[in-house]
Amino acid sequence: MMTGQQALWRIEQATAAARAEEERCRAELAEADAELARLSTARGELLRELAGARLEALRREGVVPDYASAEARALKLLDGEKAALDALRGKIAAAEGARAAAEAERRAQAQAAEATLAALEERQAGVEAQTRGSASWLAAREALDEAQRTLDAAERKAASSEADRAAKGAPYEADPLFMYLLRRDFGGRDYRAGGLTRYFDGLVARLVGYQDARANYRMLNEIPVLLREHAARRRTALEAAREKLAAVEAEGLEAAGLKPLIEEARAAREKLAATDARLKAADATLTQLDAEQDRALAARQRQVEDEAIGLVAQADAGAAVAELYRKAAATMSDRDDALVRQIDAGDRTLAAAQRKRVDLLSRARGLAQRRHEIEAERARFHRAGYDNPRGGFSNEGAIADALAGFLKGAVTGAVLGQVLQQGYSERGRRAGGGWLDAPSDAGSSQGPWGGRSGGGA
Repeated sequence: MMTGQQALWRIEQATAAARAEEERCRAELAEADAELARLSTARGELLRELAGARLEALRREGVVPDYASAEARALKLLDGEKAALDALRGKIAAAEGARAAAEAERRAQAQAAEATLAALEERQAGVEAQTRGSASWLAAREALDEAQRTLDAAERKAASSEADRAAKGAPYEADPLFMYLLRRDFGGRDYRAGGLTRYFDGLVARLVGYQDARANYRMLNEIPVLLREHAARRRTALEAAREKLAAVEAEGLEAAGLKPLIEEARAAREKLAATDARLKAADATLTQLDAEQDRALAARQRQVEDEAIGLVAQADAGAAVAELYRKAAATMSDRDDALVRQIDAGDRTLAAAQRKRVDLLSRARGLAQRRHEIEAERARFHRAGYDNPRGGFSNEGAIADALAGFLKGAVTGAVLGQVLQQGYSERGRRAGGGWLDAPSDAGSSQGPWGGRSGGGA
């Protein structure tokens, strides 16, 4: 059996692995950007050298200015994009560090709270056996059982009365004359009519036996309401009986000297709630920055890439490499022929680098989606209360396989969520009594782990 904390740590590790792979992809993307910049710079230098070799011809054709300005504008776009993404990545790195610190703090606090709870339950088991043999506990337990029986009976009567009202009320509601008089409140304080109308309404009322039917119909509607109110009072009495039993148990445990340990457990739960809040805040900051970066990958980078490629393509339309070959062949010098061949080879390398960058952008968006899925499952893990110290997973192998498959891209986050749900179960308290599940604030019945929720986003 794998504990909830152990499963959570596995998910945290998988989340860190997903982020690390995403960061490696971004590093490759940065390298691709640098390579594009280098190739573009080299291309510009070759063009300037070619201009020197065939100065008069290139000036007359206007080739060099077009290429030089295109390369400069493309490089400017890529440099601006890199600076913006570098600044954003710096913020994300800082946010990841803050979240890691908050997660480590929460994990340590959760372990401390679990240890305190285990020690308390062990002591509780021995003391409660004695407490439950006392006359006060037996009386409170009997009162609770009786309150439960009374509530069950009241609920059954209310439900039966509501069904009876639906069946017996149908004939009244199907009588158009009766319902006409009822809607006008004939015989009541709100009835308003002239003399002639009042006379004919009276004839109709005597015809359908309205007065007796009205009293019966009113009673038929009032009885379910009264019985439901009675059931609500019985429920309140049940809660009071439950609180009484918990108080008797708490008195017994306190008399046995467990009060300091009880307060320690409650303090640990409150500290855990505080670390949960800090972790949620760190998650919120990181999520906001991730979303900003995801948008940049999905839209802004693509736009900049299209513009950069478009600028070079526009210049190429004015002076294709084939045209450069033709002009180089018209001279006696071999130097310009060699430079054109280098430009041609460089253009092919540049095109390959651009395709690589497009592929990396697509991969980066896919990794971002995978990271989003694992973090969503981590948040659901917390909301479901799977980190409860009384909970655990019987399918440790299936969870490990699902996480490994997820990191390979073979398993979705939804499948991981199903695997977690199928394997989770909670043991009963080692010792009974509702007091242990009550937080320090009165009137609540949630446990030290917030009922079924923990920290996280």
